Amino acid sequence: MRQRVPRARDPLPAQLRFSVLQRDGFRCRYCGRTSREPSVVLHVDHVVPLAAGGATTEDNLLTACEECNLGKATRAVV
Repeated sequence: MRQRVPRARDPLPAQLRFSVLQRDGFRCRYCGRTSREPSVVLHVDHVVPLAAGGATTEDNLLTACEECNLGKATRAVV
């Protein structure tokens, strides 16, 4: 039986990542926490996950804090 090996993703271009963070005001779009709060780490997240066929385009990306992003895993949250 072959073991499934996870594929590495291409990283988001820095300019696209910064554009999404700036558009969202450096604030999590799920809970509203900001990068100014202690220990808040912001991620750029796919609205429709790559695993579900989502694209890496600005209209399919949003800012999420680490807690919200890791909590939703590969589910689309609308």
